[in-house]
Amino acid sequence: MTKTPDPFFFIQLSDPQFGCFEARGAAPGDGTFPETALYETAIAAANRLKPEFVVVTGDLVQDSDNEAQHSELMRISAQLDHNIPLYLTTGNCDVGNTPSAESLRIYREKFGNDNYSFDFHGSHFVVLNSSICLDPSEVPEEWDSLVDFVRSDLDAHSPTSKHTIMFMHHPLFADSADDPNRDIRYIPRERRSVLLSQLRKHEASGVFTGHWHENHYSSDGDMLMIISGPVGYPLGDDPSGLRIVKVYDDRIEHEYFGMDDLPNTVELKSAIGRASSTH
Repeated sequence: MTKTPDPFFFIQLSDPQFGCFEARGAAPGDGTFPETALYETAIAAANRLKPEFVVVTGDLVQDSDNEAQHSELMRISAQLDHNIPLYLTTGNCDVGNTPSAESLRIYREKFGNDNYSFDFHGSHFVVLNSSICLDPSEVPEEWDSLVDFVRSDLDAHSPTSKHTIMFMHHPLFADSADDPNRDIRYIPRERRSVLLSQLRKHEASGVFTGHWHENHYSSDGDMLMIISGPVGYPLGDDPSGLRIVKVYDDRIEHEYFGMDDLPNTVELKSAIGRASSTH
């Protein structure tokens, strides 16, 4: 008999976007980043709660050429417990709304692969550079490569995985897979349909994204479509915060917490239904 995987949880951070407060005229003007305290709070929470991993779904900085923003991001990221893996996702502020060969080269030189996958406790996770999905007009070969990667990766891993979960910066859609195109708000239908066909084929459990700097929830059949609020500057009613995602054998549960309302523990139900607190 196959053993049921133990439940676990991970933390999703999105849009730390160092420099966004300044770009919005909301910084003190003394060279410091309001994002610093917010990202430090998020990393400290992860160190306390001890998730299986932390993923940052894009817009790491406001200006990809700004060394001070990059240095502050990396300085605080290094504070994460080294036993907790940190996975980074590419945002439009990191490579541009229309990425170029040069912007992709610079990102990959700084951060490594932008399309990759990993596994935890019987579940498979895929990270994509959604800026390529948004507008590959300057790098059409990158879109072809991304699609080839998704197809081969899911064909190889998804059949043996309890859950398949995708991380990207831009949402695939807002409310429905049939949503009309809307500038850079989400992935255009032409390329959205290609990704959705693979996610549906492999019965993916969810897609976790950011980009909007506010929370929004929808689905495609049984697949969750999660748009998560920001670590950094909010653009809606949701405060700066983070998302805790619990992965059970038969379901995914998730909850967003503002930085002033972070939990001290995370409770997971055991395979036989008993609740237990972790860390």
